[in-house]
Amino acid sequence: MEHPIPPIDVAKAAFNMLVTHANQGDTAIPDDSAPSIPTLRSHVQAIEAMLAFLTTEVNDYLSPLKRSRNTLAPIHALPDEVLVDIWLYRVEDASCDMSQIDGQLHTLALVCKSWYRGVVTNPVLWCHLQEASKSDRYNHWALQRSQKHPLHLRLFGKYPFPTDSFIKIAMPESRRWKSFLLGPSDRRRSRAMDPSLNMLADANLENLTRFEVQSRSKYGGADPIPLPATPSLREIELEGFALRWETFNAPQLRALRISSLSYGALSFTHLVDLLRSTPSLEVLLLSKVWMRTPDALPHHNSPVLLPRLRALNIFGTPCKDLLYLIRTESLEQLRCDSASPDLWKPPLCPMLNDLKSTGTIKLVYRDTIQIATEPYPYPFERRYLDRGLPVKGFNFITSDGAGMRDFLDITQWVVGSFGLHTIVNLEFGHRVRTGVEAREIPVQLLDHLPAVRSLIIDRGVNVDALFTQLGRPKRESSGRLHWPWPQLTNLDLRNSSLIGPQILTDLVHSRWGTNSAAPSTPEPSTKEERPPKLKFFIGPYEFSDEIRLQVEALALGS
Repeated sequence: MEHPIPPIDVAKAAFNMLVTHANQGDTAIPDDSAPSIPTLRSHVQAIEAMLAFLTTEVNDYLSPLKRSRNTLAPIHALPDEVLVDIWLYRVEDASCDMSQIDGQLHTLALVCKSWYRGVVTNPVLWCHLQEASKSDRYNHWALQRSQKHPLHLRLFGKYPFPTDSFIKIAMPESRRWKSFLLGPSDRRRSRAMDPSLNMLADANLENLTRFEVQSRSKYGGADPIPLPATPSLREIELEGFALRWETFNAPQLRALRISSLSYGALSFTHLVDLLRSTPSLEVLLLSKVWMRTPDALPHHNSPVLLPRLRALNIFGTPCKDLLYLIRTESLEQLRCDSASPDLWKPPLCPMLNDLKSTGTIKLVYRDTIQIATEPYPYPFERRYLDRGLPVKGFNFITSDGAGMRDFLDITQWVVGSFGLHTIVNLEFGHRVRTGVEAREIPVQLLDHLPAVRSLIIDRGVNVDALFTQLGRPKRESSGRLHWPWPQLTNLDLRNSSLIGPQILTDLVHSRWGTNSAAPSTPEPSTKEERPPKLKFFIGPYEFSDEIRLQVEALALGS
C-alpha cells in the first residue's frame, strides 16, 4: 500500500510545534484552544503519514540486504552434492531409528524454496519404501521419483509384516531392492497377508546386499523364510527367524548374525555347510542358537576355511566344535561365552595359536574362568564395515564347573603365548555351598605375575592361606614381607569371607608399617626405599569398623 507524501515543511512545522509545546508545559496552550485542535490533528496525521512512508522506505532497503545476507550464508555456499549428502544422511538415520522417512522429507522440504526443489528433484532421497507412512501415497511417490536407483524396503513398527497392498507395490521392482529390513514386532498382526515372507520366493534378489529380519516376541516367523539365490548379498541378520538353509546361497556374504533361534531351527550340519559356502565371510555372530552337534566331528580332516574372518562372537552355541573346525588367518576379535575348558587341553585348539594380544589381560576365576584383553572386544559393530574393527582382542568365559586344573592350564597358556607382563588384573571368588571346601589359590602361580596392578578376592577363597604363605621363606633384606606384585595399586577385599583380622593386620604392618623385623643375616647398611602405598584398598566388611579403618590407613598412607 502506497502512502501520500506530505510536504516536508508542513511536517517540520508540526513537529516543531509539538516539541515547543512539550518544552513549555500546559501553560503554553492558548486560552482559545478550539481553533488549534483541528490544526494539531492535521499535523499529527501528517506525522503519521511521514512515519509510514519512512517505514516503507526502510523495508525496501532491508529486503535486498536480507536476501544478500541469506545468499552469503554458509548453507548456501555448500555445493548441491554436499547438501544432498547431508539430506541423505538424515534420511538414512531415520531409516535406522525406525522413524517415518516421509515425515523427515516433509520437514526438509519446508525449510525454504531451494530445499523444497532439492528434496523433490533428487532421486536418491526417495529410495526407501516403508509399510507405515503418514501419507498413503508416499510409496507411489517414492517409486516415481527414485527413477532407477536401488530401493530399500523397511517394515518397522508394532506390526511389521507386509500387507497385500505393500506387496503389490514392491514386488514389480524387486530387481531394484538393495536392502530389506523387518522388525521388531510385539505380536503377529491378525490381518497380515505374509507373516513368513513367502513373497520373497518369487522375488528377483540379484542386487540385494543387506537382509535383516528381527522379532522380539515369542511368535517370530511362522515358517522358515524362503530366501532365493542372492549373489550380491553381503550382510544378513536373523533374530527369531530361520531360513530355508538347504536353498540358501550367498557366496559374497561378509557378515552373518544369527540369534534367538529355537531348537532345531538350524542344525549343526547346515551351519557348517553354510560356512563352507561363504569363503569371504568376515564377521560371524551366533547368539542363543540352540542346536545339537553330531557325535563325531572330523576336526582335522575337513576344516572350515574362512581366511578373511576377523570377528567371531559365539554365545549359547556349540562353540567348542566350531572353534576346532574354523581356520582363519586374520582374526581380530573373538568373544566366546560358555566355552569348554577342554579347548586348552592337548591337543590345543588350533584357533588359540592364532590369537594376538595388543594390550593387557584380565584373568578371573570364580564359578567360571574369564580371560579377556582390555578393553573388551565388545560390543560388535551392528553394521558391517569395510574398515578395520575399532577394538581388537578376545574374551573367553568358560562353562560352569571349571576347576583349578583348568585355571592353571589357561594361565599357563596365557603366560606362554603372551608373556608374564600381560596379566594385570586378577579376580578370585567361589560360590559358597554346603559341603564345598574353600578354594585355595596357589602362591607359586601368583609369584610369577610381576605386572599385576589390581587384585580382587571375593567370598569362597581362603585368603588366610594365601597371605600366610607370602614371604615364607623369602623376605626382603629389610625384613619386610615379600610382596610378589610390586606394581599392585588396587586391593579389594570387601567381600572376602575367609580371612582373620590378625593375619591381615600383620601383613599390612609387615609390608607398609613403619617398623619392620630385623634381617635374619647381617646386611650392609644401606638406605632401602619404602614400598609405595596402595592407591585403592578396601578391607573386609566382616571386620569391625575400627580394625578395617586401621588397616586401610596403613595400606593407603592416610
